Amino acid sequence: PISSTDNVFKNEVKKDNNFKDIGEFLARGIMMLKQVSLTYQQTNGTGLPGFEPSSKYIGLDPAKNMAPGFGFIAGMNDSILRKSIENGWLVQNPNQSTPYTTTKSNNLSYRANVEPHGSLKIEFNGTKTYGSNISQYVRYGGDSLRDSGDRNKGYLFETPNNSGNYSISVFTLGKAFKDKNTKDGSSDLFKEFLLIRPDIAKDLASKNGDSKGELLDIKKQSYYDGYSNTQQDVLLGAFFETYTGKKLRNNATDKMFKQVPMPNWTITWDGLGKLKFMKKYFQSITLRHSYRAMYTLGNFTQNNLFYDANHDGYADNLSRVPVQSSATGQTANFNPKYNMQGATITEAFSPLIKFDVKFNKPGLSGNFEIKKDKTVNLNITGPQIIETRGREYVVGVGYRYPKLKINSIKIKGKPVESDLNFKLDLSYRRNMSIIRRINEGISTPTGGQNIISLKTAIDYQLTQNVNLRLFYDWVKTTPQTSNSFPTANTNAGFSLRFNLQ
Repeated sequence: PISSTDNVFKNEVKKDNNFKDIGEFLARGIMMLKQVSLTYQQTNGTGLPGFEPSSKYIGLDPAKNMAPGFGFIAGMNDSILRKSIENGWLVQNPNQSTPYTTTKSNNLSYRANVEPHGSLKIEFNGTKTYGSNISQYVRYGGDSLRDSGDRNKGYLFETPNNSGNYSISVFTLGKAFKDKNTKDGSSDLFKEFLLIRPDIAKDLASKNGDSKGELLDIKKQSYYDGYSNTQQDVLLGAFFETYTGKKLRNNATDKMFKQVPMPNWTITWDGLGKLKFMKKYFQSITLRHSYRAMYTLGNFTQNNLFYDANHDGYADNLSRVPVQSSATGQTANFNPKYNMQGATITEAFSPLIKFDVKFNKPGLSGNFEIKKDKTVNLNITGPQIIETRGREYVVGVGYRYPKLKINSIKIKGKPVESDLNFKLDLSYRRNMSIIRRINEGISTPTGGQNIISLKTAIDYQLTQNVNLRLFYDWVKTTPQTSNSFPTANTNAGFSLRFNLQ
């Protein structure tokens, strides 16, 4: 297989007369890559109330066996609580009201600039963030508990709380244009989400040794043992797969944070203006395209009292609790390790496409831009999906009048003379908000606006340090529902900017 693949690769390279051998092919590929950066940042924090030693020399207390230790002051020791108990560094307070806390955040980001051609520039970037916050009360339980041989030497750990947040760049391009902009808010993706849930439930049941894995038909709805159509892991798995087109690696919420950040990008191409027939009318034409998509799990907690953590491995790592009484016909779901309030996927084409042009006529320029964005929020406790989407069109013109002299305004006896820059942008934006009820399988538009805006500005440099700007902005908003009324806002005036050096 290795030699076969290598032979095919060589044959394909030989077909291109531009490359003499594989080495030259790879060399040119590397030359396209102009800049690469990878950043990983980890931040840790610890708060321990009741710590008795003092900070004397570089944060250490020689009277208390150099407490809290070189590892802690260097930021590399996360066992300060255990060391404090064993060395007697904590006060014996039975009424401790401030919790012991540890915080941790991991941030991974990468960026790569690629130039396949002198006129084509692509920037790839990705990011991943994971944060956790653990807190618990540590109080002294009394001398009798200490004298009993307790390994915690009389200290009690109470009310543990573990919360966190998670976000990662994802790829949603395959599903971004599947839904049409319908007035009734109907969605092919939402229909796909409803239909895909039994497949996710089947996959989860097959990986859980405590599940019987059989398909149950209760009140004309299909359930796999332990995973109903509204079980948390089922909803999260179906949500991610529907709106990204990719299966969520390790659907169980105790393992879903090991994802790889997918690349987003920004593309710039100015080759169109270099074509011979375009040069007759334009000095330059620049095309831009940008894509961003993020998946976010916000404010999840690990305080599930029903979760059974006494087993090892995924198969036994979920305990059963009934969602509703058996009289309703519902089956008992498995309880996940983390309680998720919901998940959010945001995608933005800002711009989807943009043309910036400079005409051969001196000082005249123009632009045309299309933007598209969508935010989809899964509410697990509802359960429902709240979707907000928008599309915007922008047309603009600009003009620069060089060395405009204003004889009526004189500074130091000389009339002012500078370039006059004029800019006008006209935009139309359509927003829509939709609530999609999962149990009923219906979508209801709840809001939206049609927004028309006109923005103009004139800039003139009075002196090297003084800039005069005249502006006029007009925005008209027309609601798509009867919940609100049309509005129009006007903002006009002038500003003087002083640059003091």
